[in-house]
Amino acid sequence: MKKFQKKNLSHSSKLWLTRQLNDPLVAEAKKQNYRSRAIFKFLEINEKHQFLKNNLNIIDLGAAPGSWSQHTSKINKDGTNIALDLLDTKPINNCKIIKGDFTSDEVQNKLVNLVEGEKFDIVLSDIAENSTGNRSLDSMRSNIITVEVMKFSLKHLKKNGKILIKTFSGVGNEEVVDMAKKNFSKHIFIKPKSSRKDSKELYLYCIL
Repeated sequence: MKKFQKKNLSHSSKLWLTRQLNDPLVAEAKKQNYRSRAIFKFLEINEKHQFLKNNLNIIDLGAAPGSWSQHTSKINKDGTNIALDLLDTKPINNCKIIKGDFTSDEVQNKLVNLVEGEKFDIVLSDIAENSTGNRSLDSMRSNIITVEVMKFSLKHLKKNGKILIKTFSGVGNEEVVDMAKKNFSKHIFIKPKSSRKDSKELYLYCIL
């Protein structure tokens, strides 16, 4: 194991750093010039469901550091790629970077203008709340965000459009499942092989 400074770090932060330093997918992502290991979850899911194509309107919510948008902007060469996050995101070729809260009316109006009044073909979200160490609380907080992403999608997604969003098994997942059943023509929960085994994260793929 590589050494790193542990001073002043919380227990959960120490665990995260240890995993990062010993995770072969973190090294592989760097080797392929992607910004995070999350790219492998995205590639795995898209390989099976084949939703990513050219000439689409694609929004990546909670995009930072931007590995998903890095890939979509390569494939969707003639479409519109937007990466949005509350955090700063370094520039990505063929991708518009927006800093803001996707739930705000101001930001949503800006997004509508960027796609010239059209709706999105794909809504992506890999958002998760920062870990508190309490898995039930973490699941509940992150699933609240998942529901907000689904609400955003129902407002801004084209008919037959797709969503791929992170959710978590556990507290709050019932509302996510119920919303998917009631509002989408197809939904499936996916646990990618590249997702860490001890993580409760799942990915929800839906078609409107």
